[in-house]
Amino acid sequence: MSFDVYLAVLADSDLFGTLAIFCFFAAIGNLFVRVRNSKWHRVLTFLCLVSITLLEVVGSYYANLPPA
Repeated sequence: MSFDVYLAVLADSDLFGTLAIFCFFAAIGNLFVRVRNSKWHRVLTFLCLVSITLLEVVGSYYANLPPA
């Protein structure tokens, strides 16, 4: 899979918009102690952090590949 394909998949799927909404709800949930201490909110926050980190790692990998 080439870097162009990677970028096309990210641009065509509404991945960043969905991720932003997902993380927005996790951030809003942090304002309330009862929500912040719930298990589902901890999972939601963990998934936000992991997904952003995973996108960075995959993007860095493809950005550092030698040109074909």
